[in-house]
Amino acid sequence: MQYYIKEWSDRTASLVAEDGYALDVFDSIDEAIDACKVDCMVEPDYIERHNNYLGASPLDVESAFI
Repeated sequence: MQYYIKEWSDRTASLVAEDGYALDVFDSIDEAIDACKVDCMVEPDYIERHNNYLGASPLDVESAFI
């Protein structure tokens, strides 16, 4: 199974399975990455960041592949 991490505008992060199911919420991206490596024994595929830019839609998404 593949996993990715969503970072929210409040800097919390969710570890998400490839089927879209959120496995857990963490206080930071680093904690989510560590959980993915230790608990799931894999590297996350990418990190998706949700940013609230002034004048932009709150649905704007920026993804970064690891």
